[in-house]
Amino acid sequence: MLVGSVGVVGILAPHASTQANRLAGTWKLVRVERLGLKGDILPAPATPAFGSPNPVGVLMYDPNGYMGVTIMQSGRQKYAGVEPTPDEAKAALASYVSYFGTFSVDETGGIVTHHVQGSLNPSMEPEQRRSYQITGNRLTLKTSRSSTGTQAQLIWERVPDLAQLTPEHRRFIGFWKPVTTERRTGDGRVLPPEPRPARVGFLIYTTAGYMAVHLMDPGRPKYKGAQPTPEEAQMALRTYGSAYFGPYTIHQTEGYVVHHQLGMINPGGGVGTDTIRGYRFEGDNRLVLMPPKQTVNGQTVQSFVTWERVTPRITASE
Repeated sequence: MLVGSVGVVGILAPHASTQANRLAGTWKLVRVERLGLKGDILPAPATPAFGSPNPVGVLMYDPNGYMGVTIMQSGRQKYAGVEPTPDEAKAALASYVSYFGTFSVDETGGIVTHHVQGSLNPSMEPEQRRSYQITGNRLTLKTSRSSTGTQAQLIWERVPDLAQLTPEHRRFIGFWKPVTTERRTGDGRVLPPEPRPARVGFLIYTTAGYMAVHLMDPGRPKYKGAQPTPEEAQMALRTYGSAYFGPYTIHQTEGYVVHHQLGMINPGGGVGTDTIRGYRFEGDNRLVLMPPKQTVNGQTVQSFVTWERVTPRITASE
């Protein structure tokens, strides 16, 4: 499956093996190391290059075989304006990793393969193989060696599940795919849809109390060369749309959920702030999120973003 070529509708999750079950959960990034030919740890590059100190990231493996990962480097520079210039876009792109899909495990070889269905990098290879090792609450992933012989080693730490999962948590937890976005005026009139393709991706809520969102336009073009031009980087950011992660808090009585943003694709777009979404469920398999109302052409407009469940709802025994 090529990155950006199709959505996530109808994807069959791989059979969950024992090792897949061990991987299942929420993992926070501890550090990224660059290894030399002999396995020696190389000096870290300056921020915000990949592998520089103090990155923030979350890796989510679902027991049903779905996954999503986001890594944000420290020291990223805010845009001078509302939209990034081509050069600002290239810097932002180089300091942020985000992709989603399914995963499978080769227990004998100690390999986990991420089958990429969408990525911030539209040229990302669809099969990302990682050697893995689990020791206690730590997960170590190693990438394949580059053409120069170096490889990245990523150390993750498991985030424990919430001490108490309420019935409302269980309704949220899982992987969701986007279905529709509707805009209505205060008097209930439906506005024409925005002139953009329907996005694909995942909204993820985990048992550890973390969430992430990955949304992108379908059919994004690959880079013409090995590295993006500033203009290609600008287009890649523009067409990935939404990508952020962090803990979430449900306010059931008031009917809203708060996403506490630890990291996001826009370097100055609200890291460390909260995003509030009103919500309602339509049965067990539909979740409607409502961002704050906006004023459009002098009218109050409410958006309704509908998501459909991809993974089964967890039960009280899980």
